[in-house]
Amino acid sequence: MIVVSNSTPLMHFAKVGKLELLKSAYSELIISSAAFEETVSEGILLGEEDAFLIEKEVGKWIKVLASQDDATVFSTKYKIHEGEAASILLAMQLDADFLLINEKDGRAAAKASGVKVKGTIGVISDCIKNQIIKSAEAIEILLKFKKNPLEYWINPDIIDMAIEKF
Repeated sequence: MIVVSNSTPLMHFAKVGKLELLKSAYSELIISSAAFEETVSEGILLGEEDAFLIEKEVGKWIKVLASQDDATVFSTKYKIHEGEAASILLAMQLDADFLLINEKDGRAAAKASGVKVKGTIGVISDCIKNQIIKSAEAIEILLKFKKNPLEYWINPDIIDMAIEKF
């Protein structure tokens, strides 16, 4: 299975101390060079703990690859951040099974380009389905996201719907 991740889902799981869920669910993640810059390089400069956690896994089960296409053209076309564009292009290049991405506009651009997407909550759902975690742990994680919407950028209403489902 080929799974490409944009920055946000990776950062979310690292921030709540659950980065290993991504490894358990998918064995390997591939991130674009732009996603690496956003999550690790910039994060380390800012002293973000999640950046150091992600950096430790790069070269192990997190692989960094550069997209072969120009993200600037793609980001302009869809009016999305270049990092999101690079992740989408990499997923297309690798014919990935899906792309982990949360941002609404990025998800729309990926879907319009034929890339299947999942967000942070979709990962949690996969972890429940595959018996990696139980519903109670999933709800704990979601409540952490809900308590700090400015840090996790997930609409609290979407979190509430997920909690009801789990």
